[in-house]
Amino acid sequence: MDKPVSRTRIATELERVRLATEALIEPLGDTELRRQVSPLQSPLVWDYAHIAYFEELWLSRQVGGGEPIATGHDDIYDAFQHERDGRADLPLLDPSAARAYTAEVRERTLEVLAEVDLESEDPLVRDGFVFGMVLQHETQHQETLLQTLALRDEAYPLPERATTTAPAGPEDVSVPAGPFTLGTSEHPWAYDNERQAHEVVLDGFRIDRLPVTNARYLDFVEDQGYDEQSHWSEPGWAWRLAENATLPHGWRVSAGERARLRFGHLEPLPPDEPVQHVSFFEAEAFARWAGKRLATEQEWEKAARCRPGVETHAARFANDDDDGPEANLGGASFGPLPATPGSATACGALQLMGDVWEWTSSHFLPYPGFTPFPYPEYSEVFFGEAFRVLRGGSWASDPLVARPTARNWDYPQRRQIFAGFRCVTDA
Repeated sequence: MDKPVSRTRIATELERVRLATEALIEPLGDTELRRQVSPLQSPLVWDYAHIAYFEELWLSRQVGGGEPIATGHDDIYDAFQHERDGRADLPLLDPSAARAYTAEVRERTLEVLAEVDLESEDPLVRDGFVFGMVLQHETQHQETLLQTLALRDEAYPLPERATTTAPAGPEDVSVPAGPFTLGTSEHPWAYDNERQAHEVVLDGFRIDRLPVTNARYLDFVEDQGYDEQSHWSEPGWAWRLAENATLPHGWRVSAGERARLRFGHLEPLPPDEPVQHVSFFEAEAFARWAGKRLATEQEWEKAARCRPGVETHAARFANDDDDGPEANLGGASFGPLPATPGSATACGALQLMGDVWEWTSSHFLPYPGFTPFPYPEYSEVFFGEAFRVLRGGSWASDPLVARPTARNWDYPQRRQIFAGFRCVTDA
């Protein structure tokens, strides 16, 4: 990010992102906004008010020194105070009150923006970091809102999508051995877990040119991949039995049907799209069945770089003239799309950014020199072997958060996320 961050650009992004949030919930009535669709997800109105609470906490209160707008929000809308499956029972703001609260918070935010020194030595405000954090937080909750909407049985209005086929090419591409720079020390809006940049030396490997498609995953299903224990790790097999998992979430496959349920719409299964809504365990089992393995996050990031140490897809906010690969990001497609040649990185892999988050084999661990900033609960409390790292962003991810260094993480059993995968082999 080599451009100075201006108040005008921040204000423009605040408006753009908020309009996108409100557009997601606009088609729904108050009852739907209050409803707990799944124990895995909060009621939509909680996420909406939580977005405003996080903005108030960090901008109006932390930077601006203002008083809380309402008592009780520090408990109700703090994500660490209550599990998702219990949030519907909290005294939540109703949708109209949540909208009023969100509007009041935004007024205070713009007042803070008008006064803050973006060239301050304070790392919280220098280069607009705290505004970038708030913006990225809201876009991440847009993806959460979309996950909730996708779990509903009721049909959500979707745009028309053109049917295309994936470009022909080899099954995998080569990534040479040698050093590269993992992570970033330069991007001013990068999260603490992306820092510090450090050299990593990797052996050569081959990585799938495309994420695993619906058609290829269907081969695994039809070869009884869910029934053969040897394909599965011990915890993966235990999960498969406990969940009685036999297909990716949302699939409908029988002798005469190849379909999926997408946002309440039953539609034919598109063969060339990346498979999504698969757990880490399912991805790992497929890789074993295919005689391959999942990439480490270091391998994934090396394949995603145009050149060693250079980001291929900087945040749109940061770099309007970015010449990185094309990517299906921002939520407009409401789903993954078949690959296009323009999505290729220098090694020839397609769709490394956007379409689906890609499971890696890596646990979520700190980089050398890690320092929690600006609060330990963003990353530090999640480090360990409970979570697996995902990379690349999905179709529902905003360009603000989709960069080659960005690290997502989740439990290996999760399937409501827009996650797929690709495989690698040793060179």
